[in-house]
Amino acid sequence: MSAPASEASSRQRQSAQRRLPQALAGLLAIVLVTTGLGWAFLGLSLRSLESVLNDRVEALALLHTVNDEMQHLVADVAIKAERGAVPYDSAARTVREAQARADSAWQAYLRTWFTAAESSLVTRVQPVVAHGFAQAAHLADTLSVGDRAQIARFLDGEVFGDLDALSAGVREIVALQVCVTQEAYALSRARYSIAGQAFLGAVVGACVLVLVALLAGGRRSPIPLRRWGR
Repeated sequence: MSAPASEASSRQRQSAQRRLPQALAGLLAIVLVTTGLGWAFLGLSLRSLESVLNDRVEALALLHTVNDEMQHLVADVAIKAERGAVPYDSAARTVREAQARADSAWQAYLRTWFTAAESSLVTRVQPVVAHGFAQAAHLADTLSVGDRAQIARFLDGEVFGDLDALSAGVREIVALQVCVTQEAYALSRARYSIAGQAFLGAVVGACVLVLVALLAGGRRSPIPLRRWGR
């Protein structure tokens, strides 16, 4: 009567021993896959944050430089020069330097990454910006001549309107940039959340793997083996 029970117990033990490596391999695969997914989405989240910094925050700073130099400094110096508050040659030099800084910032902005909406808007605004730069260069040339009447006639023309148009176009791009920055940040948070869930799954899988390994380590004890065989 004891032989069949002993034979059944032996078969159960052999079957459990065959299933153990398969179970451990499966759990290890789950841990590796979830960890890999976690790292992948964490990398995507990091790249999204880098894009927010390089293509959004820095781009906003460049656009503000363009607007400040052209709308504030150039216009302010031109008015002061017309009123005789600053020498004409000094005003002309200041305008040229401001225009050069604004053009450098604008060219740097054009090298950043654009969405389709940004690309379309920049294409529309770029001629206005180029015209504003040309007007600033013409203003510097007029100021360098030192003819007060000629300066007054030039300033009575469309120069301030062109500078206002440049500023309006840049502000429109800034508004779009803010929306795109918010979208990029939301995407980064979503990717980070997925990475966190994947890492949590890896931790759970690792805990289960350790638990199974510990149970397998006590396979010589009849109680764990009977439970595992079931």
